[in-house]
Amino acid sequence: MTDARGLFRIVVWIGVLVNWTFGVWAVFFDPHALLNALRLGDQQDVTWLYNYSILLMILSLFYIPAANDPFRYRANAWLLIVGRLVPASTFLVGVVLGFMPAGFLGLMAGDGTIGLLELILLIRIVRSGEAG
Repeated sequence: MTDARGLFRIVVWIGVLVNWTFGVWAVFFDPHALLNALRLGDQQDVTWLYNYSILLMILSLFYIPAANDPFRYRANAWLLIVGRLVPASTFLVGVVLGFMPAGFLGLMAGDGTIGLLELILLIRIVRSGEAG
């Protein structure tokens, strides 16, 4: 296994753990405290946050096969990067246009950093052509 594959696996798993930490906090503990801690704005109704968190946790499960074998699960590998960079850019645009509180810049930084690292590593993996 190349260094890029090992690092890709680690970065993807870190992302999965971050997503699950967010989701478990929102679903099983105190969603209002999560919103306040991340400065995402106080909301009276957090139904949207439950829904988002469950979907985020389910989405993260699709990342795991690609973390272990990005050649066999090539579509998952590329889509997990899209699943990081699209939300990151959405958060940035939302804050810049005033639709989202400034706290979303933290989510943008997290998703963007993980997504860019995954993109760089996956490109290195594909260029090396080492499937095993």
